[in-house]
Amino acid sequence: MNIHDIQAVLDRLPHRFPFLLVDRVLSYERDNSLTALKNVTINEPFFQGHFPIKPVMPGVLIVEALAQATAILASFNEAWNSSESLFYLGSIDNTRFKKIVVPGDQLQLKVEILKRRARVWKFRGVATVDGEIACTTEMTSAEGTPNSISRQAVIDPSAKIGENVEIGAFTIIGPDVEIGDGCWIGSHVVIRGPTKIGRDNKIFQYATIGEGSPDKKYGGEPTRLEIGDRNVFRECCTVHRGTVQGGGVTTIGNDNLFMAYTHVAHDCTIGNQVVFSNNASVAGHVRVDDYASLGGMVGVHQFCAIGAHSFAAGGSIIVKDVPPFIMVSGYPAEAHGLNSIGLERRGYSANTIAALKRAYKIVFRQSSTLQEAIAELKTMTAETPEISILIDFLSNATRGIVR
Repeated sequence: MNIHDIQAVLDRLPHRFPFLLVDRVLSYERDNSLTALKNVTINEPFFQGHFPIKPVMPGVLIVEALAQATAILASFNEAWNSSESLFYLGSIDNTRFKKIVVPGDQLQLKVEILKRRARVWKFRGVATVDGEIACTTEMTSAEGTPNSISRQAVIDPSAKIGENVEIGAFTIIGPDVEIGDGCWIGSHVVIRGPTKIGRDNKIFQYATIGEGSPDKKYGGEPTRLEIGDRNVFRECCTVHRGTVQGGGVTTIGNDNLFMAYTHVAHDCTIGNQVVFSNNASVAGHVRVDDYASLGGMVGVHQFCAIGAHSFAAGGSIIVKDVPPFIMVSGYPAEAHGLNSIGLERRGYSANTIAALKRAYKIVFRQSSTLQEAIAELKTMTAETPEISILIDFLSNATRGIVR
């Protein structure tokens, strides 16, 4: 027999007035069963409306009291970490109400574990008053990590929020939004759906993610935004969903950095490890490949492609495709050599960089046509496989390439 007073209950449950519905633990057997007590008084706030003339404890609150008792029972498990986990009610089945509960009653709550698999538990609960059964039910619950969500945040009930997510004050999460585990979302952020956001992303204040496109062809269709893992969206970033005409989806990969006031328009595809410096913007239907870097105030015309490992200097206006590995700058942007420093930082060998410099000269410093340059580049792929990336890009360029 183990007696636990209200302080012990408070230590094991996150609930507080007016939603704490367990006053004392009378007994428990670890990994088996628990008996708790709820004193029902006329001072309970729910009696004001249920019902003013004849106070009756709502059945849903009797079930909630049993659910809180199951969380206390689970907390006695040796593997349970109450400081890092919460207990979420998943389902209620086979519930029967057999006696009304009124002020002055002592509600005894008996719960027992039926089975457990990994982080999911199934319980049977019986609530009695003076030995008479008031309610019987079966419940399924799951362990989860607590989220830190501001009370001032507005979150649509249909939004799916993962574990260990932090959401700041005055942030709005709309319907059809899915946010993965470990994300941090600051204050005054707006996220519209349909939008799916992966794990461990950081979204800073005043960013707008997943808004509909301002394209005049967009008519409010339910297009999508899909974001991968570990991206950072700094202050005032804007990212728009796709349009039906452009395929219906805007896609962002993993480990990207979007600095303040950057913009990703509708139907864009952003790869991995991409950097958008302050105020860099890409128009609709733009593709930015892995490890590309856009300097501050860079603007990219619609339908352009930005190749992998390329670098656009601050203030550049890009109106044609930018091949991989090169640096561009100017208005309109022109090629200004190989992005050697970026390649060195990413671990490319001196021999590979030297070969890419030769490839750059073939494409940009000889008077040959693009097809002639591609043919010459093909002779170099055996020794330098990276040149195949350049060949594939040049072969599929649709806007012409910067010169």
